[in-house]
Amino acid sequence: MAAAHTPSLILPNHKEHTRNTAISTIAPSPRLILPLNQHRDTELTPCVTLGQRVRAHDVIAKPAHPLGASLHAPVSGIIDSIAFHPTPTLQQQSALSIVLSYQPDMTSISSPCEHGPWQDMNSISLCELIASGGIVGLGGAVFPTATKLALHAQHTIEQIIINGMECEPYLSCDDRLMREHARDILQGVQIAMHACQTQQAFIAIESDKPEAVTALSAELDMLNDSRIHIRVIPMCYPSGDEKHLIRHITGRELSHKQLPAEAGCIVSNVATIYACARWILNGEPLTSRIVTVSGNGITRPGNYRIHIGTPIHDVLQHCGAVYKANQQLIMGGPMMGQTLADANYPVVKATNALILADDRELDYPSAEQPCIRCGECATVCPAQLLPQQLLVHSRHGNLNALRELGLYDCIECGCCDYVCPSHIRLATRFREAKRIN
Repeated sequence: MAAAHTPSLILPNHKEHTRNTAISTIAPSPRLILPLNQHRDTELTPCVTLGQRVRAHDVIAKPAHPLGASLHAPVSGIIDSIAFHPTPTLQQQSALSIVLSYQPDMTSISSPCEHGPWQDMNSISLCELIASGGIVGLGGAVFPTATKLALHAQHTIEQIIINGMECEPYLSCDDRLMREHARDILQGVQIAMHACQTQQAFIAIESDKPEAVTALSAELDMLNDSRIHIRVIPMCYPSGDEKHLIRHITGRELSHKQLPAEAGCIVSNVATIYACARWILNGEPLTSRIVTVSGNGITRPGNYRIHIGTPIHDVLQHCGAVYKANQQLIMGGPMMGQTLADANYPVVKATNALILADDRELDYPSAEQPCIRCGECATVCPAQLLPQQLLVHSRHGNLNALRELGLYDCIECGCCDYVCPSHIRLATRFREAKRIN
């Protein structure tokens, strides 16, 4: 494994149009599409039938494992269909989905489950409760949060690290969340600490978010919990990678084969922790999330609370999208997100941003040219890999060489793509090579 070093790529952040606008809510769409594949490593089975009337927050699909995340109805309505629909996965393939027809006259909400104070619950019971709220990693991984927190049964967890870095350009949803809901986040941290049986937590925030630091610091002073610490980390990309956060805060290095729990850490996104608090304290399962909507094609950019399942074209219409020929629609950040062919996909739990950008902001993918062996890709690689060598062996399918060169240490951050003068899509090649392996 190549030793990681501090990343140093400074990117134009494009956050100025959204970071200073308060979070607002988009009204429910007439029809919500809820894919059953939006939780990583979790198979969901529908527990509703065609034509069934459901209330907001009712469970509509369940996992096979008790620590897998459930899926809930974001609004009250009628199950319109259970069929295959396109989903914004990496492959943008169709997946079995529950289609819910919103009925505004059905305003009731499912009664929250009864449980005692979370402080009195044991770890396993609390983790199972978190799973029942549909909580998954909202930084993009969408791995069931309860499964991650329950790793303390196999590993001693010394620290939980809350990732508030949000180093991708355009994204400011976590920034606004920390500024507007600092108390909820801190309570969520306490809940997560109890669930994974640790006595130390660090909230990592990038240095370009002073308002978030101020808001959390003020609430932490009032909360007076000496176990929780705020760490401000210099702005650079990809400083939000969990292995870099662990190294920065604890000094420990992880290989690609190691889980953070094996180094005594759990890393969780700040929005995930907020979702835990909303569920455990208020009985609100994960049926909506904060999404940054931005780009030159958006006339009303901002951060919006959006129901899971909302068609993306409805979101863009609400935000005043103006379509032009020279635009890209990206779900997520421009570095690690994915370009969507159209807006006929639903918002899913992994949707942290929707960017409608034109060629004044982002370069369109250009035709690849031969590698000139300039070495810039190796210079910016935060894992100190040799991307040009990885490229050669990926083209020849030399699996042993790829492993020796550290293919699985690649975090797919896109830094090599960003600096490549030949426009070679290196990160895409490495992602594909991992799948083949």
